[in-house]
Amino acid sequence: MVPFVSDHVETLYEIDILYRRMARDLGMELRSTPGLNDDPLFIQGLADLILEHEKEQAASTSNQL
Repeated sequence: MVPFVSDHVETLYEIDILYRRMARDLGMELRSTPGLNDDPLFIQGLADLILEHEKEQAASTSNQL
């Protein structure tokens, strides 16, 4: 599951500032991954999913006629 696919200011603040500080105070290191944002591979994957869905919908519609 991917909960966020782009950076959000409030999430960045919580993770990068608040939670990182809390982790440091507990003697822990907090690591996080960057958002996918406009990564070309991610955008192409989204486009592929949309195009595949469109094909399935078109085939489903033509089968009903």
